[in-house]
Amino acid sequence: MQLFKIIFLFELRLLVRQKFMLLLISFFFLTGFYSIYYGYRFTEKQLVAIDSLTSGYQKKFKEAEASFFADTTTKEGKILFNQAGIPAVIEYKNPLYAFSKPHSISALSVGQRDLMPYYDVITRKRNFMQGANAEISNPEMLASGNFDLAYVIIYLLPLLAIALTYNVLSREKEQQTDKLLSVQGIYFGKIISYKLIFRFILIGVLTWLLSIIGFISSATLISFDLSAALLWLFSVSAYLLFWFAIVFFIIRLGQTSVHNALYLLGMWCLFLMLLPALCNVIVRLYHPIPLKADAAVALRENSETVWALPPKLLIDTFYINNPNYSKLRSPSDTSENSNTRFAAYYDLLGRRMTHVVANYNQYPEAQNTSAFKLSWINPATKIQYMLNGITETGLKDYLSYQDQVNAFQKTWVDFMSGYVIADKKLTLNDLRNLPEFKLQTLIKKNPDIIWGILYLVVISFLIIFLSKSFKHKI
Repeated sequence: MQLFKIIFLFELRLLVRQKFMLLLISFFFLTGFYSIYYGYRFTEKQLVAIDSLTSGYQKKFKEAEASFFADTTTKEGKILFNQAGIPAVIEYKNPLYAFSKPHSISALSVGQRDLMPYYDVITRKRNFMQGANAEISNPEMLASGNFDLAYVIIYLLPLLAIALTYNVLSREKEQQTDKLLSVQGIYFGKIISYKLIFRFILIGVLTWLLSIIGFISSATLISFDLSAALLWLFSVSAYLLFWFAIVFFIIRLGQTSVHNALYLLGMWCLFLMLLPALCNVIVRLYHPIPLKADAAVALRENSETVWALPPKLLIDTFYINNPNYSKLRSPSDTSENSNTRFAAYYDLLGRRMTHVVANYNQYPEAQNTSAFKLSWINPATKIQYMLNGITETGLKDYLSYQDQVNAFQKTWVDFMSGYVIADKKLTLNDLRNLPEFKLQTLIKKNPDIIWGILYLVVISFLIIFLSKSFKHKI
């Protein structure tokens, strides 16, 4: 313990004297601080948009409530009173929204929230081919990715670790201080191990400090989630341990400082550039995604086919598929402009397009599943999935949100169709008890992340164990 304290103080003084290393650490910290600011501003922008939509909905909702008590002595009042409670008017004037709100620490890992919609409009006439409700982004930014804290940790943290550790052993040998220490009876290998531990603690403290700053800044926007914060800290620590295991593996080869630096930079390129690119090529090769134009053509063809069906056949099909509405059947249902005919049209079109969309969605889902499985061969890709999973900003979270939106849209259709078919208005009490969308988080999210942390730790210790089998001793 005394030796560790001596080495710790010596390394601290040496670090203070090395201006270049201080510059690197300062650059890493300032870059991390800016990434937190970037994620904060991005999350704030989405929250402002959600708040704007929510406040607009509440304003229109109060107007809809007031229409039940409109002054019928005026022309405008009569119109509002007559329109009060009509389902089509409610959907047109004030459609319901489904939101995917940012997670407590989404600002630290933006993930794919800049590409995927975070709100949807819910009506009975939902367009299956509607574009995503996401802002138009600079294509160059889409190619490079978001500059969030996750980016800094995944890409820049390994470079800082390499810069601080690549010559821990080789410098001692090049300066021949290793022989001097050996003559004095000091175990040289233990000294090198303590030097690495000092650097691990140093970078770990910097990373934890940046993460805690990110937690505090995010807490000003969204309520703090302690379990997510702990998973984040353990995940980045396991990732840092992996890179120090790589460093230990390389320095055990006993090469010069230049060779160590080249080997470590090569490992950085392998894990962060070559392997992700190779996995992406394999996934796209075995699971190509067809053009979405085919689904658009199917929508047009199904729309024409369903509308061209004889009214009686269309109505009969509707009541067979929806027996709960059978008691509302009337002879006027088959008239050209009846509400039931329009409801039957959208119901049958929705059923047909559900199969088309499900057939299309199986391709990106298969691609995402394969990419997730391949992430286990690359710790750098795995940590990206883990951090996105903690902050609920990954593709898996988006697909879960879309599934819940589709299920809720069916609930909304079932709720409104009863009023439409019966040609009945909603009462004020019905208006105040409309279905509400509540997003449910993924059930198996935390266990998957914990397994990911264990995976990184096990891989790290396997690399360390393998490096100790080399003949070269330190």
